[in-house]
Amino acid sequence: MARDWWGAASPAAPLRALNEPRFAYFDRYVEGGWAGRRVLDVGCGGGFTTEYLAARGAKVSGVDVSLALASAARTHAAASSLDIGYAVGAGEQLPYADGVFSVVTCLDVLEHVPSPGEVVREVHRVLAPGGMFLFDTINRTWLSRAVMIWGLERVLRAIPRGTHDWHDFITPGEMTAYLAAAGFTPVGRMSGLAVVGRRPDGTFRARLTRNVSCTYLGAARR
Repeated sequence: MARDWWGAASPAAPLRALNEPRFAYFDRYVEGGWAGRRVLDVGCGGGFTTEYLAARGAKVSGVDVSLALASAARTHAAASSLDIGYAVGAGEQLPYADGVFSVVTCLDVLEHVPSPGEVVREVHRVLAPGGMFLFDTINRTWLSRAVMIWGLERVLRAIPRGTHDWHDFITPGEMTAYLAAAGFTPVGRMSGLAVVGRRPDGTFRARLTRNVSCTYLGAARR
């Protein structure tokens, strides 16, 4: 998807609108706002979240395992006159020094990596003391199988078939264990994120919910 990541017809295009509801939840855990904060987006893809945060004044870096996606993100940022640093690397071995970021985001990523626990430990390593880890992932329930795989992939074809493997989804209990093992302290209450439709431009309409049986968001402090 790298070649046309930012195009209106890209399979990734529906994801762009998810930043608004996600950060309606995350903003409450970033005291004083985003301006001037050094932020890393792990699994940045073609740059939807990094550009969203750069526009809000953050000093953003993005890392992705895909060279093609990191290149697409770098090209689009340059065309948009945004100063964002991109690197190629896996979440299990981030190419950054210890304690250099005040916030790390990891969105729509943990359910796709071979070892989510290792990614969480690496996030802890690159965060400064007191830094915030903001994440979302997908719960492993029958509802998530119906919505994310049967509904979005096979019926609506809103995302490419094969994007998700239900066995890789992560329960909130498992996520809490990964956080504890890495040394994080969870803050606040996890929130669900429900896709409730699509806009005329094809992007998803989503809202926050107390139901965490499908996609859910959370925050933790180093």
